[in-house]
Amino acid sequence: MMTRIYAGICALLLFLGAGACAPKDSFVIEGQVEGLADGTVMTLTLGATHKDEKPLLEAVVSGGKFAFTYSVESPRLFNIGQQGAWGVLPVVVENGNRVKITGKVDYQGEGDRRMANFTEIKVTGSPLQEEYEGKMAFKDELNRMYAEKEERHQAITEQVRKARAAGNQALMDSLTGTEAYAAMSADEKVFFETVGKNSYKAIMDNKDTWWGPLMMLLNLNWFSEEQKAWFAEFSPEAQKSFYGQIVYNELYPAASEGNPAPAFTVQDGNGASFNLQQLMAGKKYLLLDFWASWCGPCRKEIPNLKAVYEKFASKGLEIVSISIDKDAAAWQKALEEEQLPWRNFRDETGVADAYSVSAIPAIFLVDGSGTIIATGLRGTALQEKLETLLP
Repeated sequence: MMTRIYAGICALLLFLGAGACAPKDSFVIEGQVEGLADGTVMTLTLGATHKDEKPLLEAVVSGGKFAFTYSVESPRLFNIGQQGAWGVLPVVVENGNRVKITGKVDYQGEGDRRMANFTEIKVTGSPLQEEYEGKMAFKDELNRMYAEKEERHQAITEQVRKARAAGNQALMDSLTGTEAYAAMSADEKVFFETVGKNSYKAIMDNKDTWWGPLMMLLNLNWFSEEQKAWFAEFSPEAQKSFYGQIVYNELYPAASEGNPAPAFTVQDGNGASFNLQQLMAGKKYLLLDFWASWCGPCRKEIPNLKAVYEKFASKGLEIVSISIDKDAAAWQKALEEEQLPWRNFRDETGVADAYSVSAIPAIFLVDGSGTIIATGLRGTALQEKLETLLP
């Protein structure tokens, strides 16, 4: 009976525009952003996971407003975005919050480059959001430092860009020997050292709570062996938190040398499904190559992959390329250009996430028993490894 009364009061307050109540077992986000056209599809996506998350909810803008209701087990950072444009609003919430977002948005670019620029944003109703903004405030100084650096070195930066675009190596060599280039390099070194120092402080200042691993995910695009020592300094509470477990799984991925290759299923362009066992059938070794059409280093590695395939395919090597392209047309265009002689798939089932792929190209070498025996091999290192395995 009390639940019904509570719900009835909330409904009345919402009808009157008070919006004071929020269910204790969920949260509500209400947005009114000037510049959002009616019919725009807004999305709510889990943030700070280092994964390509799919939207959890969608809401259509009506009368300039949108709303989401969702439930979480513990505090979460969500990104509010929209279909058809880049750019998101991060919001940290927990159950019981009724969050209101106001502000403005305008757009730059067209098509795939359309960017939503949110300004004058005000978020109320979430104490955690206030904490988040305070903990991330150090980035304002870094942004100012970066802007000043770019302005100081605008001339040499533009000269280098033009020389690189023209493929003029002689001019590039000449420019890299100038005082202007040396000054730019020195400034960049100082800037990135400052970024590293300030990011480390922001992380370790919060090592005793879930904020620590969240700050780690927000301020580092990928982890190295160094971050294992950082994680070891986190409190048990921080390590066991939702974000602590995400950090742990990235630091100690299942898809590492000596572990079984995570199972997966992919579909080809004709809709036929293949699992890991089918792709390995009759082969001694399987090389999984994660790439994308837009990844320059990936495409530079393709000639080497073709060379090892030509040399070792008859000896028991299979290569399977899995693209993380979102744009199917761009992927197909790249396939036509590269003419890869082995099976190719586009990741639509989270294979890259299963293998904790945070940067590409990413290569995993799997033996006949399904065990990962090597990762990250490229160039001559890959050829030498295969020479020992398939002499």
